[in-house]
Amino acid sequence: MRIAFLGLILVSAFATAQESPIGFTPEAIVWNDGPPTLPAGSKMAVLEGNPRAEGMFTMRVRIPAGSAIPPHWHPRQERVTVLSGAVDLGFGSVANKDSVTRYRAGSFYVNPPRVMHYLFFPEATEMQMTGVGPWELITTDPNAPPAVPTATVTIHDITPSAGTDLTAVTTFKAQVDYEIHNFRPATYYLQIVFETTKPNQTFSLPSAGPRFLDSATGTVTLTQDLRNIVVYPALKHPIRLRVYMEEQRTERSSHVAGMSDWIEFK
Repeated sequence: MRIAFLGLILVSAFATAQESPIGFTPEAIVWNDGPPTLPAGSKMAVLEGNPRAEGMFTMRVRIPAGSAIPPHWHPRQERVTVLSGAVDLGFGSVANKDSVTRYRAGSFYVNPPRVMHYLFFPEATEMQMTGVGPWELITTDPNAPPAVPTATVTIHDITPSAGTDLTAVTTFKAQVDYEIHNFRPATYYLQIVFETTKPNQTFSLPSAGPRFLDSATGTVTLTQDLRNIVVYPALKHPIRLRVYMEEQRTERSSHVAGMSDWIEFK
């Protein structure tokens, strides 16, 4: 009887905690920079839950006028209310401005799971989205035959030069040429990786977000200091590095589409 009563208290306390009210006035909403999968200059505010975790969430996004989001899909339903501005919504794996429906302020729509859709923003727009997390934006067409993305990556100049003695105050500067087949915007980025003592394993320093490439071919300058590299326990000596071409597939995962040759230092 005592155990049952204690359980009732715990259940009641949990229910009370779950039923705590949530409320925001407009001036109390905290806006942050949007993730790399949203157009440049976008802002995002989470009102309820966590879009990256399991469970219900509600968030708002502000998208600059003239922006577009290329074809993509979500694993679960996406419920959208347009608060201001306008959204041109279309369906399919190829964005077509002539095949969209315009949703102005006050509109509501639901995107089904795993259905490719794309967006154009003729005006600065604010939207509210509600769904069940984790929320992911996936650009690979689920109905298309699998394509193997490939890329060539070449380091044509690096400072200091190969064979140099490295210290914690060393900073690499590398000129990297690349070419991407099956290129898609907001999908590919370059990353310096280092060889570890574990076979076929590399590591890199975490970053705030990838810098996506805006063309299928080009030359990029990459820099990397060694302050946090040389203290990595599994760093292999002599130090070797290469550059990966990463293909972002979801908010949380990427795929190596190509890589440069190794460069070795002392």
